[in-house]
Amino acid sequence: MVGHSEDAGGSANDVRLVRVPRQQWPEGSMRPLYEWGATYPRVVSAAQSPEYAPVNGEEDTVPLGYIPQVPETWGYWDTDYGVQNEKGLSIGESTCTARTVGWSTAHPYGFNRAGIEDLSKLALERCETARCAVQTMGSIAAEQGFYSADSGSPDAPAYGGSSECLLVGDASPGEIWIFNIMTGKNNASAIWAAQRVPSDHVVTIANAFSIHRINFTDSENFLYSHNVSGLADEMGWRNVQGEPSSEIFDFAGAYGYTPTESDRTVAFPAGMTSDQASFSSRVLNFYIGRRIWRIFSLLSPSEGSKLDPKKGYLPLTPDPYPSSVAAPKGSVTLRMVMDTYRDHYEGTEYDLTQGMAAGPFGTPNRGATPRNLTGQWERAISMHRTSWSFILEARTGGRSITWFGWDAPHGTAYLPFYGAATKGGPDSYHSRDGHMSKYSQNVAWWAFNLLNQYQDLILAPSMLTSVANPRR
Repeated sequence: MVGHSEDAGGSANDVRLVRVPRQQWPEGSMRPLYEWGATYPRVVSAAQSPEYAPVNGEEDTVPLGYIPQVPETWGYWDTDYGVQNEKGLSIGESTCTARTVGWSTAHPYGFNRAGIEDLSKLALERCETARCAVQTMGSIAAEQGFYSADSGSPDAPAYGGSSECLLVGDASPGEIWIFNIMTGKNNASAIWAAQRVPSDHVVTIANAFSIHRINFTDSENFLYSHNVSGLADEMGWRNVQGEPSSEIFDFAGAYGYTPTESDRTVAFPAGMTSDQASFSSRVLNFYIGRRIWRIFSLLSPSEGSKLDPKKGYLPLTPDPYPSSVAAPKGSVTLRMVMDTYRDHYEGTEYDLTQGMAAGPFGTPNRGATPRNLTGQWERAISMHRTSWSFILEARTGGRSITWFGWDAPHGTAYLPFYGAATKGGPDSYHSRDGHMSKYSQNVAWWAFNLLNQYQDLILAPSMLTSVANPRR
């Protein structure tokens, strides 16, 4: 299983779940690379999918460049990032921090043509296995140059959102890989690493690189870009304390970003505004770390109980949280993963349904931190600003399932869509009658969003719990 929550922050997402069909391509065809938008429409291109065809006078999106097309591409579910293809290949995304920034060729200061949006879609179009996916994305990114949509500008580089992490799972051979990627030296090319997760483990990504000790002698469990440690050596970033031998390279320790007190214009992971960027590394430490601790505690209680919730997580945290923790085979169920996405630290000392800020009805939802206060509220797993979330089950024989839920996870209902579907979802799931900035009763997202808003206003804590967890 692979999950993802689209915690959009202040932007108005294009809230369509689009079906990209399986297609065959004539010899010599070229595949365009786009700068995919977050807002509606994310792209206009009938060649990509009939559901992306221009309407109402729209013009086709101008590509950043082209790469050779393959003879046949698989069908898949698509949002701003690729979701799951007909072979069961499944992808979840998290924007991450890094010590480099990169921009697309759409800007006069950019040299790169491959964002994580297109890379994830190319993996689903061309691959059946997770290993193929990380190798395909890595090679294209190194050749075309990688950029993040959240890199800010040269005068205000956004190191807090300038890189990307993916979790990539397949139906056969049944592997999950962590994929970390950032722009290379001088705003060009790419530096990336991938690590295979043991089959009896659970893993979480929370806006930070999590691959630490790459073993250069273990090609079964680690893949990486050419000269992956070169920039770290050149810049003096290498974390030698986390490298017990010359065969080990601490990727996260070298390339993950720790803000300094002088970083006043740095944008942080999705949803944090620029005025919050001055809050220091201590807050980012727990913005990232608290979720890692909580997810491991919920999905692997025996291992999670060994972790300190007050430790936090930054690139150079001594003895950092592990990339993954063991969980007995079969012990993690689909329902457990759904409930984890609905979590607000209930029952812990960080419970957002308790205290004065929760108000008389125990709401766990918090707005942005006021400008005159230091720090911020606990960063829950389920956020009021989530546009959608999904849990993907990778199964053999065309039986893979995308469980898709609009709006905040704590008030959504996950509907199943087959990864091998031969047509798109209900009209309301990809309607163009409206979008997040234009109300329409024909757009499913609006129904979920309105119910979540009313629930937040009128439901007491016990009722909120019963909605999210009807078994109780």
